[in-house]
Amino acid sequence: MDTYPWAEDDVLPAALIARIDAWEDARAAESSRDAPTYQGALSIPPGWRVGGFPSWASTGPMDITCASCAAPMRLLLTAGGDEMDPDSHSWMPLEDRDPSLEGMASIRGGRSVAQPARLRFGRDRDLHVFTCPTDPGHPPRWVLS
Repeated sequence: MDTYPWAEDDVLPAALIARIDAWEDARAAESSRDAPTYQGALSIPPGWRVGGFPSWASTGPMDITCASCAAPMRLLLTAGGDEMDPDSHSWMPLEDRDPSLEGMASIRGGRSVAQPARLRFGRDRDLHVFTCPTDPGHPPRWVLS
């Protein structure tokens, strides 16, 4: 599964962020309910994944550097408590969703379906594990976001 960079700060070029914002505004004007957003519906899926880009939903983008050599670290693993986002519905299987309802109420089976592993990291954050691309022997970094 592909992920795409967070659209905030210097992670993407300002002109591209402006285009993403304009697209989101246009989608929201067309259909306010379940209008997809770049960050919530398209760029970074909920759940567990290997590689890709981290979601910075609760912290904002951060530079993660190796404590041993100061090299920029690479995302190895994301562990997410939720397997679907009840706010966007874009990653929710149709068979698990009641389209007449919104948010958590729309998930048939409720929290147990959205969190099948029943894991929580911090205050319902994602746990990211970063590794040093320069030397795999350097210790990994664990970040909640």
